[in-house]
Amino acid sequence: MKARRNTPSYRGILAAGVIIGMALAAGPAAAGSISYVGSLQMASGSYFFNQTTRGYYFVNGFSFSEGAFTLTANIPLIYQSTPYVSYSGIGLLPSGGADSSLVSRRQGKEQVVLPEPVAYNKYGVGDPLLSIGFRLWREGEFVPSAQITAQAKIPLASLESGFGTGQWDYAAGLSLGKKVGSAFLFADLTYWKLGDLPDLILKDAWSYGFSLGRSFSGGAFSVLASYAGYTQIISWVAPPSSLGLGLGFRVGAKSSLMLNASFGLSESSPDVALSLGWIMGF
Repeated sequence: MKARRNTPSYRGILAAGVIIGMALAAGPAAAGSISYVGSLQMASGSYFFNQTTRGYYFVNGFSFSEGAFTLTANIPLIYQSTPYVSYSGIGLLPSGGADSSLVSRRQGKEQVVLPEPVAYNKYGVGDPLLSIGFRLWREGEFVPSAQITAQAKIPLASLESGFGTGQWDYAAGLSLGKKVGSAFLFADLTYWKLGDLPDLILKDAWSYGFSLGRSFSGGAFSVLASYAGYTQIISWVAPPSSLGLGLGFRVGAKSSLMLNASFGLSESSPDVALSLGWIMGF
């Protein structure tokens, strides 16, 4: 078990699925281009708690691409019915918030009984996420495209607000993509270094994802199926795992929309999440 970190030690399952699907639907970005990227998400789940948390997440950001280099920054506006699910680098995390000590004492598969929230602000701003990507090589006839990525979640939202963990999260990863006719494949592997809560140690984790899609009508419409999972993050808690299905629509030369539904496969994932994502190029 690692020691608690109080110094710097992110965008998770739902947002990653939206961004991946939109990027595949939109195709390669032009050199030196700027895009407005965002999503409106709804997630609901009881996780391993005695209460259900429903949340709405309005994510706004900008992406800049120049040759092989991409820089993206975004920030979420959040509404949650309880303060017990934190918006972390890996996405939604059932940390228990300021009552995380109850989660850390969980044994086996027992349900965690949390107090009814009395007075807290249900609306707030989450932590910004910065992402940098660099393409190692372009896709070839038999070789997938490859990109390395680095991410950092900046802890502006306090733990007490219920909108963040109060700690930095860092990540580095590798993404691969390949088109086969009108079908496309995508895979990524990322290592996350997660900041601990005061009473809950979070294990550093590997995330992995696989997507399979197909475009129709010359790329004007696409379908995307995806799976996302993590290694264990909280002791005695099954790691996040989910299946997703998305529909992408090209709405212009540089813009696209995507509808996505995600279904949790483990106790630390939302039961269901729905989202509308977009990329609007300039």
